[in-house]
This record gives sequence, structure tokens and C-alpha cells, in this order.
Amino acid sequence: MTPDIDTLARWPFDTDAWPRTGLVGALLVATLPLVVPGVLLAGYAVRVLRIDAGNDPLPRFADLRALARTGVRATGIIAAYHLPAVALVVVGTHGAASASMLLRWETLLRFGPSAVGRLPGLTALAGAVGIGLLGAALLPLCGYVSTVAVTAYADSDDVADAFAVGRLRQRACSLATLRAWLLASLAVLGTGVVASLVTIATAPVPGVGRVVTAAIRFYGLVVGLAVWNEARPTERGSDEDVTDVGSGEKAGVRSAST
Repeated sequence: MTPDIDTLARWPFDTDAWPRTGLVGALLVATLPLVVPGVLLAGYAVRVLRIDAGNDPLPRFADLRALARTGVRATGIIAAYHLPAVALVVVGTHGAASASMLLRWETLLRFGPSAVGRLPGLTALAGAVGIGLLGAALLPLCGYVSTVAVTAYADSDDVADAFAVGRLRQRACSLATLRAWLLASLAVLGTGVVASLVTIATAPVPGVGRVVTAAIRFYGLVVGLAVWNEARPTERGSDEDVTDVGSGEKAGVRSAST
């Protein structure tokens, strides 16, 4: 299913609550390095996944306790699926630092440029860099799988569904699901480029550029989620989607409340 990008791009502005919702979202994005804003944004993303974008109004930042509870669950799911890649990056980075130190000591002790004399250090450095690069290469894959997992949780409101390996493998291996994720990623990346340009243009005005940039990134997040939600296969979708996915994607009834 190919979503109507123009309709989804205008959708956030079709509600009277957008100025307030957009401002709160921008403040959360601007303070994202802190833990609490990230948790609240994750909970809000789940709320967006539970509505019919384009028809239902944009969710509000209401009932913060329920929003935080949902956000903690979603954040835990995302962290769990990113853990292998992050661990490889950390191990590779730490190993590269240790190998570089070993290489310096070998060079000092042998007093010569011989590559053979520095072979253990060079080998350790190459291995550590390789591990780190492997972890970095796995990060997009982890992002894709965690998106599918969080969506499964949003559909059923059951964390166990986010770790149902068999069903998730079937969903993640669907070409239709991958296509939807790529479309959503393009929407987020596109707004990210615009946000970067705005940052450069507003650099002479302290403070303003950061808030405007955060608002654009929040808007990109909402549109990206809407595109993903509309493009991913449905339980009663087209024959291609049903064949590709099997048991379907959107199990459960969506609700804007959590």
C-alpha cells in the first residue's frame, strides 16, 4: 500500500491542538539527551501508532502517567533490540583504544619501523576496528527490527508480542514491511535535512534556531510514524501483502489512549 504523502504531511496541522502539541513535542526533542523526554516521546510514538493517521486527530500529550508507562515499555523494547549492535560498538571502540596503546608500546620497545615487530598490535587493532564497524553496520537493522517490535506492542498492548520471535521474523522479512519502513525513514531524513538547513540559517539568532529545529524534527517524527502506519501491511490488505506477511500486521484494535 502506497500512502498519500501529501495528505499525511498536512495531517498534523488539521487539528486545533497542533500548536500546543507541536510546542510540547519540540521541547521534548530539544531536551532529548535527558532520559525523561525520550521516554515521553517513545510513549507518544506508540499513541500515534494506535490511531488511523489522516482520519483520527493527532494525539495530545495528555495523561502523562500513562504516557510515561507506555514510553518505558517502548524504550525497553528499543533498547533490547539495539543492545547487540551497541555492545559490538562499545567492545570495538574499547578494543581499538587498547590495541592502539599496545601498538605504541611495541613501537617504543622495538625501536624500529618493522611491521613484523608490530604485528600483534596491528592484528588486535584491525580486529577491534572490524568489530566496531560490524556493530555500526547492524544499527540500521536493529532500528528496523525494533520498529516492527514496537509496532507489535502498540497493536496488542502486550510487551510479549514485541518479543514473539516467530511472528516478528515473518513480519520483518516482509518486503512490504521493509518498503514501508524505508518510506517512513525517507520522511524522517527529509525533515532532518530541512532542520539542518534551518539551524544554519538561524545560527545568528541564539536560541531561536534550536527551538525551530526541534519543532521540525518533531513534525518529521509524527509524519514518519504516519507514513509507516499507513504503508505497513494490514491484516486484510492486498493479496500481495497477505502472501508476503502471512498472518498480517495490524493485529488488535487501535486506540488513541494508552
